Amino acid sequence: MMEINNIFDEFCNKYRIRISPRDRFKAKITTPFGGLDSDPISFVAKLEDSKTLVLNDELLTYRFFDKNFYDPTSNALDIAMNILKTYGVDENEFKYIKKIDLSSNYWQEDVLDYITALIKLQDLIFLKKEIVIKEFLEIIKEYIKNNFDVKYKFYSQGIEAYDSESLYPVDIALSNDNKKFVNIYAINNHNKLTESTMSMMYYRYEAPQAEFYNISIFDELSKFAKGNKYKRLMALSDKALPDFGDFDKKILKEEINKRLGARL
Repeated sequence: MMEINNIFDEFCNKYRIRISPRDRFKAKITTPFGGLDSDPISFVAKLEDSKTLVLNDELLTYRFFDKNFYDPTSNALDIAMNILKTYGVDENEFKYIKKIDLSSNYWQEDVLDYITALIKLQDLIFLKKEIVIKEFLEIIKEYIKNNFDVKYKFYSQGIEAYDSESLYPVDIALSNDNKKFVNIYAINNHNKLTESTMSMMYYRYEAPQAEFYNISIFDELSKFAKGNKYKRLMALSDKALPDFGDFDKKILKEEINKRLGARL
């Protein structure tokens, strides 16, 4: 039986695909297209027999594609299933598999169809995450607009007048005439909005005895975040906030609840 390397030789050169053999009949295939974590989209190709090539996205399914992600009230799941159907990809417990007949003159196009399906699925995840993060940031922006008479924006490149309609309050510190400072920080890896998310919010009052970063997470949201608004903010923050490594997201949520709960 022909080895996996030989089968993909011409294909890889033609489409700038990289192959990393695991053994004679199995290899990791890496595409030039970026994934959600900024790493290239990749998948596993395995020779089932001399005429059958099986493509499996086992390298990224467990990270990105989860049934719990899809809101049952939306049509996102239907869209995902239609993408799979259109490109001839089978779904098995949310692992995406495509079997390819190597005796066909169009087997390379079938591989490209599989890659296209993965790209479109990631686009769907991208848009969902972007919407969640955008809505979360819009809530914060609305609160700032309604509760602070903000004059300036401070950021790494300098100081400028604050525009309340600016895209997102990312990596900036705001101050008003009452010397109240609102420091808002966001993580922005690789300048991708999908990787941008509110990491922490710091509020402090300008006072000689105050620590520069006196952390009071979401402390100033008490007026804004009552009732349903509060519940919605918590639901969004749960989705938008990343894992902080040593800084556990659960601790952050408990801190938010503790600080806001007493005021509701």
